[in-house]
Amino acid sequence: MGLFNRKKKPDAPAPAAPETPKTPPVVPPPASTPAKAAATPPPAGAAPAKPAAATPAAAAAAAPAAGGDDVVEAMDNLGRRVRLTRSEYRTKVLPELLKAHGSDADRLTAVIMQAVRDGLASEVLAAANRLTIVDKDVERGLAVLAVVQRDAGELDSAEATLHELEQKRPQSAAAKVGLAMVAERRGDAARCEELLWQALQLDNNHPDAVHGWLQMRHRAVGDAGYRAELDKLVALPGTWRASLWLARFLLTQNDPAGAAAVYRDVLARAGNENDALIMAASDLVQGRHHTLVQELIEKRFQPGRHHPHIGVALLHHYLMTNDGAAGEQLLHAMYVHYGHLIPGDLQPFTAQFDRMRLGKLPPLPKPPTQPRLGLYRFDRPSWFAGLGDPTWLLLKKPLPQKQVLCFALALDGQPQLPAGQEDDLGRLVRGLPMLLAEQIWLSTPHRGAAVLPLTEPGGWAVMGQPWPEEQLTQQVPETERADTLLVTGIVRVDGDRRRIDLWVYDCGKKQRIGHAAADGAVADLGKVYLQLIAELWPLLGGPAGYKPPVGEAPFWHRYAEGLAQHAALVVTQAGGMPRERLYGERYITLWLQQAALMETRYQPAFWLLASALGVLQQMGSKVPLEHARFLAEVFKQAPPNSAFARLAVVPLRACGLDAVWQARRPQIVAAAQGDQEYAAWLARAEGGSR
Repeated sequence: MGLFNRKKKPDAPAPAAPETPKTPPVVPPPASTPAKAAATPPPAGAAPAKPAAATPAAAAAAAPAAGGDDVVEAMDNLGRRVRLTRSEYRTKVLPELLKAHGSDADRLTAVIMQAVRDGLASEVLAAANRLTIVDKDVERGLAVLAVVQRDAGELDSAEATLHELEQKRPQSAAAKVGLAMVAERRGDAARCEELLWQALQLDNNHPDAVHGWLQMRHRAVGDAGYRAELDKLVALPGTWRASLWLARFLLTQNDPAGAAAVYRDVLARAGNENDALIMAASDLVQGRHHTLVQELIEKRFQPGRHHPHIGVALLHHYLMTNDGAAGEQLLHAMYVHYGHLIPGDLQPFTAQFDRMRLGKLPPLPKPPTQPRLGLYRFDRPSWFAGLGDPTWLLLKKPLPQKQVLCFALALDGQPQLPAGQEDDLGRLVRGLPMLLAEQIWLSTPHRGAAVLPLTEPGGWAVMGQPWPEEQLTQQVPETERADTLLVTGIVRVDGDRRRIDLWVYDCGKKQRIGHAAADGAVADLGKVYLQLIAELWPLLGGPAGYKPPVGEAPFWHRYAEGLAQHAALVVTQAGGMPRERLYGERYITLWLQQAALMETRYQPAFWLLASALGVLQQMGSKVPLEHARFLAEVFKQAPPNSAFARLAVVPLRACGLDAVWQARRPQIVAAAQGDQEYAAWLARAEGGSR
């Protein structure tokens, strides 16, 4: 692949100042609406085994604070996890949330139970009282109030509230369970057990009643008598939840056949119940009973309808059974439906299933001793790719202007790197020149291009020394040499430190005209990049000491690595690398999304993500569909005259959201009235011509 084999594009420079989107509010992590019987946690005490998943509100009430004693974890509208001190959350965030959702019973319930989970029950007493007024579900409203009162230490008030619930709903199992919790807090175990048994007579599948009663009885009779207590509970008419505990017990007694019979019976009667599937899936996968998982769980789990923990258990099942194709198919569905809720749980599976897929491909031929190398050139910022070359995104640059070719860094020597750091180093040598080329477009009178070496038939190459500048000059057309600058460089590795030297070469003068150098630890590479830019810019037509107007050092490190990863998508789509050997496309898009969220004021980071989604759609990938929720929220916040709103037709369509685009299209087109270049681009984009 030659250095100048790409179609030459018209000159086009720096965009208008990136717009700043509205900062989204911080909210608690999304939670399902609690069920009627879910307002109280199981009683304290040793469980006979790992408890079955309780209903959402019960789990929230019982769980410790998400980030430790002094930290509360929340989530904003774009899905970012935010860690706040308890004081900040209590005084600044929680009051605003309670005010904002004071008339929405479902959301107010979620906010209240999140506060209870984070040990802030006393702060939401007034809100819990308000819930009993606005909530049409009388049982839920009173049960939640009782939980708040109990955890705030107001046991008499909690008891009074539960008696009120009994009067209004005489058949409420939640009332009995709540009273049992109060009795347990007061140290009256006998009364607690009695009330739990009464709750079971009203609803023998109430999760907290079943779990709580079994805990109390196990505490009383020990392991020897536990089977008899299980049988007593299973004998209640219509019960299925207790049978799950019996099946778990049989597995611990090395009786998988007996457990299988119980699971078949339970799932035949309650196969659509989340709790039944969660407990069965967890137990069977953990015990490696994969035939039963295939028989009982696979066909029943429906992403988007059932609890995500069932899907996570199935993903582990596919890993254990080496079924990468089924695993990848389910992982995609999990990201579509639950990626915003449990991204940390899903992320490891991407690499595992990708490695599984690549491991089944024929081995690559042994590379020749002297492999052929080519150079791939990005004439525009890499976010042009996949977006149909939106030249309207860049302002025209006045003459005179130069082209600045930024080459991938060479690696000095053959350093011994810990496992995994080879990829980090590869992203460094590619990411920095791409960052330089982009910033040249955005902040100097010149045009920037990044030039990266590839092996043939495909794959990144890392050079042992910079390309000879005289040799590179010969590849520049003679008519362009007087207006061409080269930036080459080398990185030296010394343990955890990296030293980067860059040189600027004037092809017209046939000599180096400047040098920049910086070094630092891997964790400080963003600072190194900013120092190099500040030193280089006077040589490249920019201001001395230049620093991008937004973004701190950690962001620029992450963004540069994102540019390097995005390059792999672009080169693969262009045929420079084999499509079937592309690794981690989901990882790349998630990296770009996180980079954009790290510094929302830098809009090109959002354009880069949009570009990646457009490129992947062109390659037939399903990954863009997994970003639909995020893209819809960003698009919703983008002003109609913003660059992101204008180009959003491409990523929205890639995410299957054409209707979302069409709803705002007239507004956006009106805001761009008179921009003929944009109108022509939009016609191509909507016509499918990219």
